[in-house]
Amino acid sequence: MDPIALRVQIDRILHSRSFANKSQLRKLLEILFNNIDSQSALKPDLVIQDLWPAETRTKRAADVATEMNRLRHALETYYHEEGTSDEILITLPNRSVATRDGTQEKRWIAAGPRNGAERHVSLDHPPVQPPRKNPRTAVKISGALAVLGILAYVSIRVLTSPEQPQSGRLDGSTLVIMNGEGKELWKKTFPQGIGPDSFYSQGLANRIWFGDLEGKGHTSVLFVYAPAKPASHSSTLYCYSDRGKEKWSFTPGRQLPELENDPSTFKTFAFGVLKPTEKRGSRIVVSSAHDIWWPNQIAILDTNGKMLSEYWHSGRLDHMVLADLDGDGKEEIVATGTNNGYLQATLLVLDPDRVFGASAEIRPQFQIHGMGDAQERFRLLFPRSDLNKALFSYNSAFEPMVDHGSIRLAVLECIIPPGCPVMYEFDKSLRLISAYPAEEFRTSHARFFQNGKDAHRFSAEEQTAFQKVRCLAGCKTEFVPVGAIN
Repeated sequence: MDPIALRVQIDRILHSRSFANKSQLRKLLEILFNNIDSQSALKPDLVIQDLWPAETRTKRAADVATEMNRLRHALETYYHEEGTSDEILITLPNRSVATRDGTQEKRWIAAGPRNGAERHVSLDHPPVQPPRKNPRTAVKISGALAVLGILAYVSIRVLTSPEQPQSGRLDGSTLVIMNGEGKELWKKTFPQGIGPDSFYSQGLANRIWFGDLEGKGHTSVLFVYAPAKPASHSSTLYCYSDRGKEKWSFTPGRQLPELENDPSTFKTFAFGVLKPTEKRGSRIVVSSAHDIWWPNQIAILDTNGKMLSEYWHSGRLDHMVLADLDGDGKEEIVATGTNNGYLQATLLVLDPDRVFGASAEIRPQFQIHGMGDAQERFRLLFPRSDLNKALFSYNSAFEPMVDHGSIRLAVLECIIPPGCPVMYEFDKSLRLISAYPAEEFRTSHARFFQNGKDAHRFSAEEQTAFQKVRCLAGCKTEFVPVGAIN
């Protein structure tokens, strides 16, 4: 199964309407996906640790089984409704029954083609024989194919070697790296401790990366380390070799005059690796916010950890995805979060080759100076609901997902759970094609405005107001153009 296609399918499910109100099931699905290549090593206690980090003493394997059953039914509902045309089917095998060969089912999660059919050669119509070739030509072709086959075999063996890192876990203050079979390869212990717990509440899903960073057939490991006392130290992005040797490290942020006497401590909330192109090799994109306020730095690093360029945003960009929006073979940076100058949820699209400058702000106290003018490809601000204005100081854009050029994301109108999300979708030109409140929002809105002088029902006019997404960069009009709203 193509890992990229599988990741896209998982993201499609996580951002679907069927899962909009199921935060715990989304979290469980992420845990299962992150361990899909090391399922034999995944035990109920590890699931409990990632799913209920504050309740590890009270939760049992039976609780995990209950959540698995809930997720199984939720997936069935999704595939019968929104996912009827999806080509990849995600299922949860029943681990309490035996497989066809009589052994116990060990898989937690499975993925395969939707129809599940295998191709067979028909005996009624024997395959057509290819035309005969010149013997010498055939020998040359066979030799060339043999060489290519050997090279491919060697490459595959290197990249899928049992000694190559494929997964990791936190064990107290120690990072443990394992191969695809769950066997421990090496580990790193951090004397200052690892934490806080909230930073790793989703496990290592967004804090670690495995891949051939330098194109030399060896797996590198990128890990975001946050110390147990974040107020005194910034987080650090470490790069390790496949054998656990530290190759380099990167500490985000810098001291800015706008921070006055605040310590220049920054925490990396999102990072990714840009796919190499014909003109440029891999590059690393790191998004880090000042702890605990603002601003936010997006840094571009080369494969040696050297910073090539940086962009500064007056707010926080906690979520980021790298994707080719326009189909030109080059990935763009799509980041979401909050803008402090406007106190609104924001979405940014940056060209990796033009990451520089600082965002232009309407409030002077939030303007970062000395960085030059930024060149955002798109910069959007999302409207705030009356619920958000009544309870909080701002709304915030959550994890973006890119699927065939379209961008989907949730804007949280409640900063505390359940989040009260409003769901948005844009096409590759950033035209708005969908904007609707999730059921969590409607429920919270009805509960808050059921009494008092401001009592009212959520109206069609209020829903239409969600379409007023302001465009600060990249559009010809003040608001993003609206297509055929779903």
